[in-house]
Amino acid sequence: MTFTDDYNPQTGIFTCTIPGDLLLCYHVHCKGGNVWVALMKNNEPVMYTYDEFKKGLLDQASGSAVLPLRHRDTVHIQLPSDQAAGLYAGQYVHSTFSGYLLYLM
Repeated sequence: MTFTDDYNPQTGIFTCTIPGDLLLCYHVHCKGGNVWVALMKNNEPVMYTYDEFKKGLLDQASGSAVLPLRHRDTVHIQLPSDQAAGLYAGQYVHSTFSGYLLYLM
């Protein structure tokens, strides 16, 4: 089974077509400001990750959750506040968002 077409890289939204329990993981970097990331399911926050910026450093934050997803459920990550939007990416520094099917429903 594959979720190849379920993730839209233009919007960053995963739309489930194979119902089951998924392990969802994200990893972000921050530089120049604090970062606050929300894992969203059907546009509702499931969990938050916060990282406080330390001057002169590149920092990292990660989060993961096991969520039951039904057909057409959506998940994505977002920055819920522009006051903690220090998300950073560079040529060799990337943020990731991944999902792994654990059990079928």
